Amino acid sequence: MLRRVMLLNPFEITQDRVAPDRPQPVERKVTSRTARSTPVCAACGSDDIICHATAQWSNEAQEWQLANTFNQPAHCNTCHHDGNLVWLTLN
Repeated sequence: MLRRVMLLNPFEITQDRVAPDRPQPVERKVTSRTARSTPVCAACGSDDIICHATAQWSNEAQEWQLANTFNQPAHCNTCHHDGNLVWLTLN
């Protein structure tokens, strides 16, 4: 016998519809302790850079993460240079 709760989309379940005997999910916060940086064009210094890529959703980190760049170089929208990037540290 099927129960209504089993037929609901799990992404639409709200607190009032969750079975009381089930433990509530633990909220995870991911913090990054690395220094912030930004890529800039090695030719002109612009930070208007694009790169064709595929992103994949991470359930653990709760964010989109880079999955593939197809071995294509980054492209500067300012000087239209394809190629090298310089990574600058942000304050």
